[in-house]
Amino acid sequence: MSRAAQQEPATRGRELRVGKARLEIKIDPAAAPSQLSAFESTLPPGGGMPYLHLHHEMEEAFYVLEGTIEYTRGDQTILATAGSMIHIPPGVARKFRNAGPAQARHLALVTPGMAGLRAMEAVAQADFSDPQALADELRHHNSELLADPARG
Repeated sequence: MSRAAQQEPATRGRELRVGKARLEIKIDPAAAPSQLSAFESTLPPGGGMPYLHLHHEMEEAFYVLEGTIEYTRGDQTILATAGSMIHIPPGVARKFRNAGPAQARHLALVTPGMAGLRAMEAVAQADFSDPQALADELRHHNSELLADPARG
């Protein structure tokens, strides 16, 4: 059984707010079967995912579209600019933030797609300023919070 390639229309996808970031869903596995989810994230200066965390089964890749984003991948710190691609396999600690003075954007690709979508929806509902609430949500999605910004 073959599956035809699909071009996603250039329309606005459903949006989520995660902390100070705005995420637009580009590939929604809840709307059409896919092993992948994709989000375009717009990060204000200093915005991002400041909590060091890991996903036990989700793999992520980030393509920087605009600005400068600092990624932590394991023990590496990577300062990425437009055109950079950052890959983070399952089980590797991660966090990221807009390190520049203007907005930054990246495209996040997540597999398995439905797990990524459900985790983002849950995190969007959590009180992002409360590390314990965020840790509780992550735990429900086979992920864990390793540290909060105040502790590293």
